[in-house]
Amino acid sequence: MVVDDQTIVLQGIATLLKLSGKVDVLATAESGRQCLEQLSDGVLPDVILLDVQMPDLNGLETLKAIRKEHSIPVIFLTTFEDPFLCRQVAKNGAQGWLLKNVDVQVLINTIARVSNGEVLISGSQAASHERLTSRENEIARALVAGKTNQEIADAQCLSLGTVKNYTSNLFNKLDVRNRAEAIVRLKSLGLA
Repeated sequence: MVVDDQTIVLQGIATLLKLSGKVDVLATAESGRQCLEQLSDGVLPDVILLDVQMPDLNGLETLKAIRKEHSIPVIFLTTFEDPFLCRQVAKNGAQGWLLKNVDVQVLINTIARVSNGEVLISGSQAASHERLTSRENEIARALVAGKTNQEIADAQCLSLGTVKNYTSNLFNKLDVRNRAEAIVRLKSLGLA
């Protein structure tokens, strides 16, 4: 199954795979929600190629929903070279991560290998950013909720300086420059 919200990209990938004669495209979906509906209706592919940025459910949210019901291998196919997101999808059970500029033969080989049980998310792709600590996750949720540093400090019995240190570490791990960028990043990833 190929899942991508850009129709021309979706059709292009599906056509290239079909023309290869090595991959059968069982279904396509233009959103994470449509993917989940097809899975619920009994469409069970050997592998799902999943886009990251989609309007209704992003790729990470879709992956989490898939994992609640199915163990179908998922390969993310994206235009974004985002080590933090790559780490998050790996942590949530994705088996592959490829950029959309990949050669079609590499894509076909990756599909074959993942369908045979391999995990093809390399350490260099996923390890550039450390995973968030539980405290950083708490602070991330507070940021998304619109809390000030002082409100976070008060709620978590921390000093204002400690909260500033945590938010600074959080910004580094998210690869953002400020609170607004962090909130946008966290919301887009569905992490808070």
